[in-house]
This record gives sequence, C-alpha cells and structure tokens, in this order.
Amino acid sequence: MDNKKRGVVLFVVLATILLVIILSGVILRIISSQSRLTHHKVSRIKAYYAGRGMTNYALERLRTGAWVPNPAGGARKYACHRSCIDGVAANYTIPTDSDIPYRIQITIWPTEAVVGGSPSNPVTQLDIKTDYTYNP
Repeated sequence: MDNKKRGVVLFVVLATILLVIILSGVILRIISSQSRLTHHKVSRIKAYYAGRGMTNYALERLRTGAWVPNPAGGARKYACHRSCIDGVAANYTIPTDSDIPYRIQITIWPTEAVVGGSPSNPVTQLDIKTDYTYNP
C-alpha cells in the first residue's frame, strides 16, 4: 500500500470515530434531558395528588366541625402542611406526613349565599396551594 492510500484510510477511520463520538454525545444529551423532564413531571403529579388529598382532608375536617370558618364577611382561615406558602399564620394545623414532601396551604372562607347556600346553610370555599421544587 502506498502512502496516499494509508492517509485516506486514516482519514476515514478518524472521521468514523469522530462521528461515533458526536452521535453518542447527542444520545446521552437526549437521555439526560428526558430523565429531567420525567422527574419534573412526576414531582408535579405528586404535588397535584397531595393537594387533592388535602382537599379531602379539609372537607372532612369541615364536615365534622373540627374546622369552623369565620362567619360571612370574616377573615380567612388557613391550614398548612409543613409551612404556609404565602407567609400567613396557620389557624389550623395539619399533622406532618412524611409521605407528602410538599408544602400545602389551605385557605378557608365563607362566601355570600350562592346557589344552594342560605344564611342557615352558608357556602364555604377552599383554595388549595401546593409548592414543589425541582432541582435538576
């Protein structure tokens, strides 16, 4: 083999190695990005269902009379899991649950009589906030 053919073979081998390195880098980047996206999505879904669970908890506490909203026109009351999100003081405590790693804040307030509500049967509104953080 002469030197020109060796040079072409060397160039082809180096180009092939470079192409494999670039493709492997792209594939690793896609896998890493997909992993972060999946972790973020799972965290968001967990926070959503933690909020749904706290909604059920709040409704049960209100139904049994353990939590009582202020009369119409009164101030809002808050219940917080771990700590309040908006920096308000909690009126009701929620037992800390190690299965729920998120801060959850429940705002409770009575509203004016709306459909189905009357002065003897006031309507109470709930606002549930969850706060989750994602650290890539």
